[in-house]
Amino acid sequence: MIRTSTEWAAYETKLLTKANTLVNGTDIKKMIYNVRQTVTDLSNAEVAARRGHPRRSVELLQEINTHITTIEEYLLLAALLG
Repeated sequence: MIRTSTEWAAYETKLLTKANTLVNGTDIKKMIYNVRQTVTDLSNAEVAARRGHPRRSVELLQEINTHITTIEEYLLLAALLG
């Protein structure tokens, strides 16, 4: 899980490394790449939060962490299936 948009780069690398080791990792990599846009939106929302509008950043952070959980579950499933 991430707490800020700046943590995404390291986490993305970790997820992509796991996906690269899998036979069916291509679809999972697409899921990971799709999270990038939401992280960009989160980054913009964090700037707005520093200006006094924190609600959107909290919602986006929850959404991203939900996506991360789903991706990790797919990674586990793909690893178990071989």
